[in-house]
Amino acid sequence: MHTTQFWLIRHGETQWNAERRLQGHLDIPLNAAGIEQAQRLGLYLRSPRFDSRIDAVVSSDLGRAYDTAVSATSHFDLPVERNPQLRERCYGIYEGQDWSNLKDLRTLAFRSPEQDIEQGESLAAFAQRVVNAFEALAQRHRGRNVMVFSHGGVIDIAWRKASAIALDAPRHAPILNVSINRFNISADGHWSAQDWGQTEHLEQTALDDVL
Repeated sequence: MHTTQFWLIRHGETQWNAERRLQGHLDIPLNAAGIEQAQRLGLYLRSPRFDSRIDAVVSSDLGRAYDTAVSATSHFDLPVERNPQLRERCYGIYEGQDWSNLKDLRTLAFRSPEQDIEQGESLAAFAQRVVNAFEALAQRHRGRNVMVFSHGGVIDIAWRKASAIALDAPRHAPILNVSINRFNISADGHWSAQDWGQTEHLEQTALDDVL
């Protein structure tokens, strides 16, 4: 009865996404493609294809997530709450680097849960931050529908928690920009995954309802 339902959405594309550069806590803005993605998401959320009531909108405080949220949800007439606990993982000294240059480091430093990251967060610390953030939201919005705009790493942690998958287990599907991922947290704190990786709103057919 008091289950909180979450729609968790990744921000639109940034230039660093396109260049495969590690962003972390750096506040990189949406690029032209990301702005268009946010607009397409908004069209979908306005269309008959999306028929759920949304009671609250929450975003990471980083601009790429917040700007996506503002663009896509203005029709809900709800304030967008900025929450720094929903930020991407902090990668410390590695932020700004090309992913291809980090290939030899990823197994050791990035996917080993307890491995410290210089000036950044271990995977275990990041995961705990994300879990705490969503459980606090679930308590505050018990029985309500909450749309959250965040980052790929945050979505990865939510998926692992809701699906009981270890932090260091491989993930076989990418987390795409403005993908919609849905999960629930029950009143007793149980997480359960629902729909994951929804992207049909990016297809041209998703626009036909409103054009």
